[in-house]
Amino acid sequence: MRQAILITAYHDSAQLQRLIDYFDSDFEIFIHVDRHSNLNLNGHILASNVHIYSRYSTPWGSVNHLNAILLLICEAARHQNLDYFHLVTGNDYPIPPLSVFKNFCETHRNENYLEFFPLPRTAWDGEGGMERINYYWLQHWLQPTRNSVGYQLTTMLIKIQRKIGLKRPFNYFNNHLYGGGTYWSISRAMINHTIEYLDGHPDYLRRFHMTKIAEEIFLPNLWVNSGLPLTNNSLRYMDWHSDGASPKILDENDYDKLVSSGALFARKIQSGISDILIKKLIEQHNSSTTCYHAD
Repeated sequence: MRQAILITAYHDSAQLQRLIDYFDSDFEIFIHVDRHSNLNLNGHILASNVHIYSRYSTPWGSVNHLNAILLLICEAARHQNLDYFHLVTGNDYPIPPLSVFKNFCETHRNENYLEFFPLPRTAWDGEGGMERINYYWLQHWLQPTRNSVGYQLTTMLIKIQRKIGLKRPFNYFNNHLYGGGTYWSISRAMINHTIEYLDGHPDYLRRFHMTKIAEEIFLPNLWVNSGLPLTNNSLRYMDWHSDGASPKILDENDYDKLVSSGALFARKIQSGISDILIKKLIEQHNSSTTCYHAD
């Protein structure tokens, strides 16, 4: 069984190298690097199973992150010998030994794993997440980091749209709308369905232009409404900050929770902070007595 690892990468060349080195020749690796990144990829280009793209600038919240993901999906789908597909970031790292990873995916090769939920969702701010899709967002141009001028302008633009009663229509799947996580592990059947749907409905992607964090709605919504089997589990271990804005960077204190989680990937991993954790995971990968079991 051959698999695809799709990676969106921005920084931390050392961690990206560790991630690539985990996988063997049974994997094809597709990497999209932010167009404005200074990530050093010279060593990766020499590997025949590593494919590198740098088409989009992907500021937070911009639809270009979704565009980068769709680029990786389409490029991976060209390889007809690939049976299973995983989307991760350059700051992820596999938890189980490679043999366990492979066995899990072989056993579940027709299953699809993604966190998903109906919208609106109480845990998402902004009308339960609906304001992301109801209004026009200029994330790509304003880059609204907290307390920046871009953030203030974005807040003002949304208030104006709400005040004048503007609401963008969404006329897909009988308005059964779902959101979810960005990262997933899915079958060839789901990849094929995605490409076939988008080829037949190019307006669906256009509808997500100027949508905030479009990748957290676009694919979850398409896949939940696909009729294909979908398990509500991302197979990723993440420890979210109390504000829910982003997962914390993991370190050696998280090791026991990782190996007992049943997840395939840990997120987030960062050089300097996660080095001891990575060392312990590599030792576990190389141990012949490991008792790790993926769910």
